[in-house]
Amino acid sequence: MEEDYYITLSAQMGDQLSSKVIAPHLIQLNTLLDKYCNKEYSTHLERFSLVLRVDGELWFWDTEGCGNLRLYKKSRYITLDIGMPRNKWEGKFPKDIRLFLLSNLEEALHLIVKRLKKEKIDLDEKLLLEDFNKLKKEYLIGI
Repeated sequence: MEEDYYITLSAQMGDQLSSKVIAPHLIQLNTLLDKYCNKEYSTHLERFSLVLRVDGELWFWDTEGCGNLRLYKKSRYITLDIGMPRNKWEGKFPKDIRLFLLSNLEEALHLIVKRLKKEKIDLDEKLLLEDFNKLKKEYLIGI
């Protein structure tokens, strides 16, 4: 049986090195998203789909932070891209990488909340942010 996640954070890596550096942090972040943020926050949406695009040697997007927010009402999901330039991961300490990922994930959720409010789409913002704060606390342990 395939698991169904409410908030997904997938990634496109620019090369093998970027994947090697980012993957452990991304895996833990996804594990915590599943643990804390896998509830239905809106009856009108089935998924928040976030895509991390990490610049590398082979592929690069030349963007930093959140962008390309798109709401697909008929398909019942919202998507947003998070750009991570090479200078945010290459030669950086794990703490710096985690803080970048977490702060951009938090910004992404706030942008989604803002857009859904603008569209007058129901959302349990309080529950979403409470759950995210639990994730945030655990993700930052030990850095």
